Amino acid sequence: MIGLVLALVLGAPPDFAEEIQAAVDDVKSVFVVPPALVKAIIQQESGFNPKALSPCGAVGLMQVMPFNTAILGLKNEKELWVPRLNILAGTRLLAALLQHYEGDVIAALVAYNSGPKRRLAPIPANGQTPTYVTRILGFWKAFQ
Repeated sequence: MIGLVLALVLGAPPDFAEEIQAAVDDVKSVFVVPPALVKAIIQQESGFNPKALSPCGAVGLMQVMPFNTAILGLKNEKELWVPRLNILAGTRLLAALLQHYEGDVIAALVAYNSGPKRRLAPIPANGQTPTYVTRILGFWKAFQ
C-alpha cells in the first residue's frame, strides 16, 4: 500500500517508488542538495521512469550520460540502470555544479541540461533550456 501511495505522489511506477524515495533520502546525507530539487530533476528528466533512455543516450532517472560514469563514481555504464546508483551519480553531478556556480541553482540547472557555461552567463534564450529550467523550478516548489 505504501508503494502505491508513493507511486501516486511521485509519479513513479509502483515497483520503484519506495526505492526511489529511499535513494533520494540517502543522498541528502552525502550531498548538500535539497531532496525536493533532486525529485524535481527526476520528474523533468525521466518522469520517474528508471528505464528512461533519451535519444542522445542519457540513462535512467536522472538521465546521466554514460561517458560521465567513471567521473561520477560508478564502476560501469550498467550501474546507471540501478535507480539508487543513478540518483547518486546525478546528485553528485548536481552537487558539483552547485559548488562550481557558488549555489546558483539556475546556473547549475542550465549546466545540468546543456553543459557547463561560464559563471554568470545568461540562460540561453533558445532551445529547450529555458523551458527545462522553468519546469524544474516549478516541480521543485511542488515537491517542497
